[in-house]
Amino acid sequence: MMKLKIKYKLFFAIIMANIFVVLAIYIVSSLSFSSSFREYLDANREKELEPFIQAIVREYEADQGWDWLKQRKSPRWKNLVDTYILGGSSFLEFLGESHRRGPPRDKRGRGPERRPPPEGRPRPPRDENRPGARPPKLFVADQQQNIILGPEHEKHRVNWIDITLDGQVIGYLGFIKTHQVTSELDRLFIEKLNNNLGLSVVIAILISTLIGIVLSRLLTKPIVRLSKATHKLSGGEYTTRIKVTSNDEIGELCKDFNRLAKSLDSNLKARQQWIADISHELRTPVSILQGELEAIQDGIRSNDGKTLDSLYQEIKRLAFLINDLHELSMSDIGALTYRFESTDLVEILDDVIDSKRESIDSADFSIEHKRPKNAVLISGDLNRLTQLFLNLLNNSLLYSDKGGLIQIQYHFSAREVMILWSDTAPGVSDEQLQRLFERLYRAESSRNRNSGGSGLGLSISKNIIEAHNGTICAKHSPIGGVTFVIKFPINE
Repeated sequence: MMKLKIKYKLFFAIIMANIFVVLAIYIVSSLSFSSSFREYLDANREKELEPFIQAIVREYEADQGWDWLKQRKSPRWKNLVDTYILGGSSFLEFLGESHRRGPPRDKRGRGPERRPPPEGRPRPPRDENRPGARPPKLFVADQQQNIILGPEHEKHRVNWIDITLDGQVIGYLGFIKTHQVTSELDRLFIEKLNNNLGLSVVIAILISTLIGIVLSRLLTKPIVRLSKATHKLSGGEYTTRIKVTSNDEIGELCKDFNRLAKSLDSNLKARQQWIADISHELRTPVSILQGELEAIQDGIRSNDGKTLDSLYQEIKRLAFLINDLHELSMSDIGALTYRFESTDLVEILDDVIDSKRESIDSADFSIEHKRPKNAVLISGDLNRLTQLFLNLLNNSLLYSDKGGLIQIQYHFSAREVMILWSDTAPGVSDEQLQRLFERLYRAESSRNRNSGGSGLGLSISKNIIEAHNGTICAKHSPIGGVTFVIKFPINE
């Protein structure tokens, strides 16, 4: 089955919509004009009948009623018709050619074929006084709208005109409403108007076709570009970008595409860097272990307690790195289990500081824990929050100069608590500050592998905080190092 491109679908939609609209306008205009033109003809007939009505009023006033009209074949009525109707051509033109010229004629002007009467039947005598035109069908009704003149069964087709005397309605004069235009001039006028309307419809459809072609191309051009770029993106070309040329929905879609492509490109680079970093991190302790064991095998180093202790430290470092990698991957896929309960952050921090007291003292560190008066209760997992603050404490102890200081402060708002964790020099640059939460990232200077860190602690900490609906960011510390700004929603 052939696929119809969106350009053609849009083109046909525009054309069909315009055709329907133009045809609807044409039909409504034609019907409206026909109705209005017939009303116009009837209004002109009423105006033409005004002298005739005045003559009827004079007859009514002379006879003091309608008795003169009720007589069979009233000569006074015939005289009025002959004088005001048949004697003037205007009204007959409105009523149509059939009232003026008798039977219709063919294209050569001949009337209907006259057949001789059957044999034995005499030909009717010719009335020399027969007028050359048939009088139109007129109606007269009294004040109560009772028909005086004219067939009763055609009353519903009659257009009535008031007959007044001294401001009082004394009766009604009627004629058959116009249902079909019979005047040659009127038919020519209507035919000309319909031809002009038809021509306008054709021109409008042609113009809409041209506009539809232009619009369909303009509107689908960015969609075509987006389609081509999507095919490139699906093929792995993550550097593909689309030029945004509008601020409408298509422009927003192009912006979203560019953001998606940028995100995929960043993820690809991060994955490549991640694999390279993991390989490098694992290679270092494995190389050391391999070198130590080969030295023992070659007899270069003795298999004593000092050598075994060195091997054990490298294995311990390798196990620590593997464990951090495992926890980080489990956190990424949401596989870490959390048991949320009401937990006091101040109490957890005190326990973490007490558990690391020996390391703190050996590094000659001071800790200023500015405890609030009341407990800081949040909904959290005790073990994961303990791991969070242990990572932050180890980070400060590993990457700050000996004899440093750690400050822990609390700030409260209506629905959250903000913890400021600050340490002393050395600090980091602005660029390094933005990358502290990247996996396996270490700032250049003294915050490096020699200090013993795996470069995963802050990444794990960030995942733990986000699992508690919190946030963390880093900024320069007022005491020379780094300040971590941690926010948690507190229990109401």
